[in-house]
Amino acid sequence: MIKFHTYGDSHAGTFGSWDRVKVPGIDIVINWLGPKLMYSFGRDKEIIVKQEDIKENDFICFCFGEIDCRAHINKYEPSWKENIDNLVEEYFKAITLNVKDLNVKVCVYNAVPQLERSDKRNKWIRDWEEQDPINRAVKGTDKDRAKYTVYMNQRLKELCKAHGYIFFDVYEKYVDEKGYLNPSYSDGNCHIHNPIFMIEKLKELTKNE
Repeated sequence: MIKFHTYGDSHAGTFGSWDRVKVPGIDIVINWLGPKLMYSFGRDKEIIVKQEDIKENDFICFCFGEIDCRAHINKYEPSWKENIDNLVEEYFKAITLNVKDLNVKVCVYNAVPQLERSDKRNKWIRDWEEQDPINRAVKGTDKDRAKYTVYMNQRLKELCKAHGYIFFDVYEKYVDEKGYLNPSYSDGNCHIHNPIFMIEKLKELTKNE
């Protein structure tokens, strides 16, 4: 049995559909850490992977970044690229600290596409506009947040290659033609609800195991 451990924000947990990822021979072990930012994980260098829970050749997948793109990076305009560069560099330092003594396969999950705020099919946006008119959970225009996400994923891919990690990339499968999370695959919130392409990717990664 292959064990695939997820660590991170809600996209690492049941909200992100990992509990619905069913692949014969693979055991998904969810470690949801609450609404933790890539920023805070990278800053604090917290050890979130418990060695006693991990066996040789397990997969460990780190899932952070969507919240940073949605609610925080816009604060750093016009220096958003430099901010993302720093975020990702510190993130990888934290990842390396967590896996340095483990013989495992390290995955880094893409930042999930952003919601299109003007698309009223996204129930969560409607609810937030009613309950929180200053929209603390969403900062920047739709186009801003989409460009942050694209650039963050570019940097994640580059650093995965540099570190020999696996970039668990399903972004293109879940983004719509306008560059936002496709509501057909979402939960009406900011999460992926239909894990069909996550399952495909996991099968691809583990086919030779």
